[in-house]
Amino acid sequence: MVDALNAFFVAWGDTDATKRSEALKGALADKFTYIDPRSEAPIADLDALNGYVGMYAQYAPGATAAVVNTSETKGHHRLTVAFRMADGKEQLGQYYVELDADGRATRMIGFAGLGEPE
Repeated sequence: MVDALNAFFVAWGDTDATKRSEALKGALADKFTYIDPRSEAPIADLDALNGYVGMYAQYAPGATAAVVNTSETKGHHRLTVAFRMADGKEQLGQYYVELDADGRATRMIGFAGLGEPE
């Protein structure tokens, strides 16, 4: 599970659309749903998600994304992801991920920050 999802987020910094698509495809089930705070609506199409993820590298050249922590509760996964800009600034986010029997994501829901109390 962790390897596929690590590859999913490494793809965020990849400017090669073909390589990025292959990484995303390897991490996702044939039928999936992806949503995060910046997506307008749930994304359920690989080409659409590849284009959406590609905007990260386009608008933040040199930026990366990496899974920095994982936890699991009875087959449900939570990831902490570090979105790192080329200038060293970093934003953390969390993802709730459901997987199929092959360990590929069927549903990914992203949240900005770590849910700290205000």
